[in-house]
Amino acid sequence: MASPQRRRPCIPQERRGSASAWPDLPPELLERIVAVLGPRDRVAVRLVCVSWRACVRERFPSDLPFEAPRLLLRRPGVGGGLAFFSLHRRKVLPFALPASVGAGRCCGHTGGWLAMAFDADRSMALCNLVTGQSVAVPPPPVFPVSKVVLSGPPTSPCWIAAALGRTGTVALLQPAVSGAWMTIGVEEGARHGGFRDMAFWSGRLCALGYDGAVLAFRGDLRARAAAVSVLREADYPVDDLHGIWRRRRDRLYLVESDGELLVVRKLYRVWGNGAVDAQVEVQVLLSAGERKWGLMDETPGRAVFVGSVASAVVAVELYPAAGLRESCVYLAQREVEMLAPHAICEYSMEEEEMRGVPIAGGHSADVEPVWITPFV
Repeated sequence: MASPQRRRPCIPQERRGSASAWPDLPPELLERIVAVLGPRDRVAVRLVCVSWRACVRERFPSDLPFEAPRLLLRRPGVGGGLAFFSLHRRKVLPFALPASVGAGRCCGHTGGWLAMAFDADRSMALCNLVTGQSVAVPPPPVFPVSKVVLSGPPTSPCWIAAALGRTGTVALLQPAVSGAWMTIGVEEGARHGGFRDMAFWSGRLCALGYDGAVLAFRGDLRARAAAVSVLREADYPVDDLHGIWRRRRDRLYLVESDGELLVVRKLYRVWGNGAVDAQVEVQVLLSAGERKWGLMDETPGRAVFVGSVASAVVAVELYPAAGLRESCVYLAQREVEMLAPHAICEYSMEEEEMRGVPIAGGHSADVEPVWITPFV
């Protein structure tokens, strides 16, 4: 009698050709594979599936940047390279940045894309931190550029870039419409002492004047025109700016947060006896139609990160291991101040206290530090 044939296990039709053992790879083997990869490749491994992401995040927590915002800064010394400082770990983390960003100055960040300005030849490029992809853009007419904001990543349709020059002038670029920049708000900026910060909010570009006024521009780049409206009145006349700065040091930042528009003000005074009085205020636009603003004394569940190049609001619960504190404002700047000679200051809105966060090894005072927020 012929021996019975062994039947092959039945595989459902929907699983044939699609079943994969990769998600079930033993963690020990996956760790050995990932250990020989570079940081940027490990970032790509995180995107494969949930189990791989959990393994890489647990075994290689220093890779870029899926937890709290990290600070992109330039190391001190001639030829100092760009590096990431972890607010939670209080140290610089190793990460191989794309070669395309090494010689540039970061003046913006959106969704993993860095806006890099190359002052030597007055050029600019958008660089992706993970893929290394670079998108060239024509040099804006406001060089040297202090800040660039994007309405979306340059891979999205009809994205718009806005560049803010150090002279307080703003220019817009929409590659899908025109390859040329359009300067906007020159007269309006002059009436407000120039613009010091900007952010995209509710389909408009909002610009913050040196006198505290917030203007909203809705540009039509095909018609080469822009309509403007005032969202926030000035705090004081432009003529008084010099006297105010002599009495106190004022810094204002514009931040978009889940449909809200925030104005963050950092101010401090140095009295004759050497005492320092520091304070941080956060105002939120309560109603765009009625232009109502309210003063916030807390940001429940959220931490606010502000800087001259990039600002963001982060939900604390999304990053439990990062040690973030709700109702805290984290400020990054390159200047060495009498108040806090560090790149980072942490201000508690509840306790009304400011403390400095030292950076081991220091950083270059010639380049603005930039908050890099999670983007995957």
